[in-house]
Amino acid sequence: MPDPAATRQTQRRDFVVVSTTQFFLAFALNFMLVFLPFYVHRISTLEEDATLRWLGLIMGAAPAAATFGSAFWGGLTDRFGPKGLFERGMLSHAVLVTLMAFTTDLRLLFAIRVVQGFFGGISTIGLIIVAASSSEDELAPRMGVYQSALTLGQIFAPPLGAVAAAAFGFRGAFLTSGAMLFVVCLCCHFALSRIPPRPKPTTVAAIPRRQIWLAWLVSLVGTMHIIFLPSVLPTILRGFAIPESRGLVTAGSIVFGYGIASVAGSYGFSRLAGRFSVARLVVATALGASICQVLLYFGANIVTFTLIRMVQTGCAAGIFPLILAQLATRSGGKTIGFINTSRFAGNALGPVAATFILAHADLFTLYLVLGVGLALASLGHHLGSRARPERLA
Repeated sequence: MPDPAATRQTQRRDFVVVSTTQFFLAFALNFMLVFLPFYVHRISTLEEDATLRWLGLIMGAAPAAATFGSAFWGGLTDRFGPKGLFERGMLSHAVLVTLMAFTTDLRLLFAIRVVQGFFGGISTIGLIIVAASSSEDELAPRMGVYQSALTLGQIFAPPLGAVAAAAFGFRGAFLTSGAMLFVVCLCCHFALSRIPPRPKPTTVAAIPRRQIWLAWLVSLVGTMHIIFLPSVLPTILRGFAIPESRGLVTAGSIVFGYGIASVAGSYGFSRLAGRFSVARLVVATALGASICQVLLYFGANIVTFTLIRMVQTGCAAGIFPLILAQLATRSGGKTIGFINTSRFAGNALGPVAATFILAHADLFTLYLVLGVGLALASLGHHLGSRARPERLA
């Protein structure tokens, strides 16, 4: 009979290992977020409008494929051990990022990003490992720590990636990211214990269908607000007359600034949910993000632009956790998993929509479309949340 104390110690170690691994995995994969648009402009032989369209496709390919990959990897854990799947996913990422360092064709780069995005669904396996390593009382706080590790990796990676690209060149930055993934995979292999396949869920959710779709929509557009900017930063920085030699570092600083604001907004607005109506908080955060989105056009210089962007991102980042808080008490894991796909879809559509709009219009039109879209989605969600609950099969 296994020793309960030894089992708890092993589970605690597995939790620490998978959370640390997820931090470095998110760090390595977001390392290229800022310099990838500059790299696309560097290797492109097309005109500006065509380059922008390809840039949107390349930036959005990975999160679009992750929308399907997440469900695929989660389903595999019913038959195979999560540890082996987690390691294979990381190893695949390491190989693909290394290949990107030697890719100078936009079509091939796009194909690599599609495959990379499909393997990006391994973050779902990380969540399953955390669940398998936690008791019922430990699950909620440990999920919070896991998500925080992922977010911190996403925040700190882009500015450091920009610095690495400026110092070592694009190829050196890609190879650095690939090397990190190889090392993390190796450490995970030796430190993480074997975990049995996950049992199939049996929960049946009860929640209004209309509210599910409206919640998905407002989460989608809110995510687009957060993720769209890096794909058009080269154009924005040229408008502020930022020298090309300072472009990468400036872009990294902007992304880092609103990344910190995103964490603050997500945490801060979630804390307010105990004092105010969650439905009203969703509307407030969405309208705040929408107004600031339009105000970006009136930023007089790079400092005011960045400050407005930080406020806008802080508001937008509060939407998704509030949506989950509104639905969690009346829904099961299947419904929450479906709502979570809105983030992957938003990550895909954000850069695609931004670059396509900018290729055919101007920045004000881009900001206006995103701002009005989120405002309408949030108001529709607020009205739709009053629908009478119905039973879902």
